[in-house]
Amino acid sequence: MDPHNKVPPPDNYAAFLARLDAATTSLSTRARALDKALTAVSLLLGRYQRALRGWERRLVRVNEELARHSGEPQTSAALNELQRTAVQMESMHSAQVLRLTEKLSLMQGRLDAIGRSVRELEVSRAKLDTSRRLSQDRENLSKALYELAGTGGGGAKVPDLGLRNDLKEAREAVILAEALLEVKES
Repeated sequence: MDPHNKVPPPDNYAAFLARLDAATTSLSTRARALDKALTAVSLLLGRYQRALRGWERRLVRVNEELARHSGEPQTSAALNELQRTAVQMESMHSAQVLRLTEKLSLMQGRLDAIGRSVRELEVSRAKLDTSRRLSQDRENLSKALYELAGTGGGGAKVPDLGLRNDLKEAREAVILAEALLEVKES
């Protein structure tokens, strides 16, 4: 902030913070929708797994009956038809279980990636917010230093050039210390 100009500079941090907030909101909305879809796919997977186990049991029973059967050809044909049906249904349900398991894994991966991104955005927001406060503190310090040095805009003040130089050096030292802290944090 120019000590002679009373208009504060535009707050660029606000725009960046707004973008971070918008991205966080968007990703959080996606995460909630994905979480609901994940629940639905999990329920569907459970149903297909139960159905698969049922068809596996039926196939075992039909195979046992076929092994024991020594009677009429009609019964043998019916058991063979039941066996073919059980094999087809077991195969179909097994394929669905595999497909849904892969889908579930993919969805979980996406949800984890969104979670990591949201956490990164929150960390970035905290860092940017801290940087914003440091910038405001620096501005306030600069303003106070200029006022102490007699350049605050009042014409009646007599500037003390020695004080002005000392304050300028102090301000530079503060800025360097803050920059060092920011570098060490990142």
